[in-house]
Amino acid sequence: MNDKIAILGAGPLASILARRIPRSVRKVIIGRPKAAAVALADEVGGIASDQASSVRGCRVIFLTVPAGEVAQALAEIQPHLSAGALVVNMSAELTVSDLAETAGVRIVAAKVIGHTDDMEQGSPGVVVLDQVGPDEAGLLEALLERVGPVVRGDERRVQAALEAIRDVMVGARDELRRRLSATGLPPAVVPVAIAAAAPGVLRAVAAEGETAGREGWRYAGADETAASRVSQ
Repeated sequence: MNDKIAILGAGPLASILARRIPRSVRKVIIGRPKAAAVALADEVGGIASDQASSVRGCRVIFLTVPAGEVAQALAEIQPHLSAGALVVNMSAELTVSDLAETAGVRIVAAKVIGHTDDMEQGSPGVVVLDQVGPDEAGLLEALLERVGPVVRGDERRVQAALEAIRDVMVGARDELRRRLSATGLPPAVVPVAIAAAAPGVLRAVAAEGETAGREGWRYAGADETAASRVSQ
């Protein structure tokens, strides 16, 4: 197997991929400005570039650029792709069918359900593969297994899942503001309290159930702050 891959982009998602794809895999980080790509490549032992031609010889190319830049990125790398190269669209906003007019390029989907801020701190995400064959699925699972659970499904459900999570969390935020204000906390500190405590409590509830989450909060040490719990 050709173990050379390229990551287009040098933002949060690119950083997560670069750090979690096995170190035995040769990585080419392609980003503009090049300084960001250099910093990330130095960290993971990869090669940095700002040239689309650097995808030459790569078995897999992960597109982590913003949705509005995906078409241009594809146009730039297309002339330089090696035979059999697999292009992986990671934009939740775009489906493989949206990019189907790019003739001669094999494009599949790998979409991540997760918040990049938490994932950069080590939390797993859920990776949904779509439009992949068995061999391609096996290859991507081997590359992405440290990102989080890798499953096969309809890539369109990822955007729907992200929207559902956001909608519910907006409602929860508003309810938390109301209830925390009712406790007598000054309005200025209510958002701080939510940001400090809510993510950790939510993770506990999601992983272990509501009872475990409440017990973890109730028995916090006297010198342990909400912020310290979130950072653990």
